[in-house]
Amino acid sequence: MKVEEGLAEAMAARVADVHAPSTMGGSVRRRHRRHVIRFRVAGAALVTAALAAGAPVVLPMSSGSSDAAQTPTTAKIVTEVTVPDLTDMTLAEAQAALRAVGLVGEKLTGHEHVFDQEPKPGTEVSTSSTVKLYLVEERPQTLGDLGDGRTFGGITLGYLPEGLVWSKWSNKWSGKKARGGTSYTTSYDTPDGRPGRYGIQVMVHEGKAGRQVEARLKRDGVELVDLGGRQAYVANVGEGGEVGKPGTQQGREPSTPTIGFKVRDDLAVEVMMSPDRAEKLGTEAVSTELQKIAQGIRPAE
Repeated sequence: MKVEEGLAEAMAARVADVHAPSTMGGSVRRRHRRHVIRFRVAGAALVTAALAAGAPVVLPMSSGSSDAAQTPTTAKIVTEVTVPDLTDMTLAEAQAALRAVGLVGEKLTGHEHVFDQEPKPGTEVSTSSTVKLYLVEERPQTLGDLGDGRTFGGITLGYLPEGLVWSKWSNKWSGKKARGGTSYTTSYDTPDGRPGRYGIQVMVHEGKAGRQVEARLKRDGVELVDLGGRQAYVANVGEGGEVGKPGTQQGREPSTPTIGFKVRDDLAVEVMMSPDRAEKLGTEAVSTELQKIAQGIRPAE
């Protein structure tokens, strides 16, 4: 007998009556499971730390085919959100809706309800971006109930474009603010128009307040038209009351199509169309509509 064979027989005889305890298999499985759990916990900690740092996470596959093991799994970090529509919300509601998607609301004008916002609804922006909120401006009602709104400040409007009604607000100012005279204003819009907006606005200037109309009638570069014997100017008036080019200039609000004329020596009128309405109508239709409104204006009886 070889030495190796003898040694093997001796070892077999030594352990022949020895049996594994019933708990050995469970113990082995538990040790394996603890190893797997430790691996999974470590992997989860790695993902959490990487997400906190704002970095993409790649975890190697530890099982499966060799091709699968080489394919990384990437966690995508969302950095952009869609701006919600805040129209008609209160300030508190709008700010809550923005917070819910990771944005910040900034009130710019007015009170009560949102009628406009920037960026517009549906725009994709980075998280934590600021959305500007334009709320209904607190508008005066200086002249009281004007009925249908067509008679005020010493004039009567004989014509308004179809679909426009009085917006139920008015204002009056005098003295230095009105350049030494008295001015009145009100506006007209569609019945379902948003508060704070207008389609047509009319301003009446008494006495010295009408001097700006006289100055524009004499200014080069404005279009002069005849209103049945009365001379009027038609121009796009921008910020500060200056006559400018139509459309939006960089860093400025859109200019406002305006017609101005004198009803009599001490009474001047300006009719303005909102840039939004003008854009819908087109250049030629804007001038036609303004002239038609102006032709229908006469001194109040």
